[in-house]
Amino acid sequence: MEYFLAIDAGTGSGKCLIFDREGTVRARAAEPWSYEVTPDPELPSVNWAAFDPQAFWATLCRCIRAALEQARVSPRQIAGVAATSQREACVFVGPNGTEVYAGPNIDARGFREGLEVLQSFGAERLYQATGHSAPFIFPLCRYLWYRKQGGAEVARILMMNDWIHWRLTGEFVAEPSNATESMLFDITRRTWSDEILDAFCIPRWILPEVHQPGEHVGEVRPEVGNDTGLMAGTPVFVGGADTQCSLLGAGALDPGVVGAILGTTTPIQAVTDQLQLDPQATLWAGCHVVPGRWVLESNAGDTGDAYRWLVELLGQQPSHEEARSQLEARAAACSDTSAMLFIGPSIFDVQRMALRRPGGILFPYPTLHVRPSAGEIARAFFESIAFAVRANLEQLERVLGGSSYRLILSGGMTRSPTLLRIVADVLGREIEVALEAESAALGCAILGASGGRVEGLRQTARAWVRHDIVQPSGAVEQYMTRYRKWRQLYEEFFHLEL
Repeated sequence: MEYFLAIDAGTGSGKCLIFDREGTVRARAAEPWSYEVTPDPELPSVNWAAFDPQAFWATLCRCIRAALEQARVSPRQIAGVAATSQREACVFVGPNGTEVYAGPNIDARGFREGLEVLQSFGAERLYQATGHSAPFIFPLCRYLWYRKQGGAEVARILMMNDWIHWRLTGEFVAEPSNATESMLFDITRRTWSDEILDAFCIPRWILPEVHQPGEHVGEVRPEVGNDTGLMAGTPVFVGGADTQCSLLGAGALDPGVVGAILGTTTPIQAVTDQLQLDPQATLWAGCHVVPGRWVLESNAGDTGDAYRWLVELLGQQPSHEEARSQLEARAAACSDTSAMLFIGPSIFDVQRMALRRPGGILFPYPTLHVRPSAGEIARAFFESIAFAVRANLEQLERVLGGSSYRLILSGGMTRSPTLLRIVADVLGREIEVALEAESAALGCAILGASGGRVEGLRQTARAWVRHDIVQPSGAVEQYMTRYRKWRQLYEEFFHLEL
């Protein structure tokens, strides 16, 4: 039997998953990783973040070896490899083939350069050209920052999934879904932007050739085979950005579908058949991994990562499945809660950033000294995710012109039945939930299995992707009132500053 191997370089961990020809996970190996984070010397509210590319590559190699061992398959049975990664993360490679800079999606060292880009290029034109606004974390500004430092020469700018493909094959390639996140890419023409490159004196040769996700672009090199356990010559296919791969892995290929990926963060993307920009420039637009498709994005912000922090705060270990299950059972046992949380989940609007706005837990006090239990606090956090999902969907509906779309949820947090029931009640609508929570890796494997061809993508997705249906219960009216209160308090918190 043939198998497909997907490498997933996420925000919090590196992973490797192996899928069979039916789209079933045969192995999953993961290791957490972290970044070197330092405050900007002159702007303490802005953080610089970097990662060690050698250490990250070693992590991915260990994950590949562990997955092969777990699946008990011969390396000869791996029919293809592809990679997906966090968006905005990038690596600069020098002329001698060594990495001179590597930064994740949270690195804001180009903050000042972002202000300069806005002033010289113009916010409106930047949005029209790239589909993105607020350039502070994008590779364009990090490259401008790096160039000012007078560091080693940069021969290539690679997005993180491009870097993995280069490590595997020695070939420099790019693809539209993550190239869109560089702010160097023309979203309309789906190629590098001559206008931006000329405006900032960036040579075109520094950027790799753009290929379609799913294209066969090389083979695993012999030295990589030694490190990973893969067979030299194994075909390598172009992957894509993790959010758009998640859409594919959840079955969101065509217009009329909105996918919400409940992971470390919760991006919410609507699939469109033409470029759709927001007249208010609040929402981002990007390229799908599916040919001829774009996405329009809102984002519920920090969800899974904030939940891990909350679980630790409540005295549990996020990695202990039994402890988390017990906490979620206590949350499910609460028919309601008087608490409201304003920690993590948010309403996407990068044009009005407030770096020091407060967060917190609100509950009635000290009447009769009634205080919320751990279960009530966990439930309130789930409600805050659902409220943020609804608010961000409403932003998409404003641009798309209505709510008649199919909604699919995927991602690690969909493993919580309690959260899913609350989301359905808050939205007051049926939701579909992808059965494979690792939808980014599944989408990446679908690209490899289909070779990126549109009809092949549809056929493979139909065969591999499966859904559950979650219906709203009798709590819709109750949540309508709580949602209005959450929105009101959210705005009041937003205008406060600590």
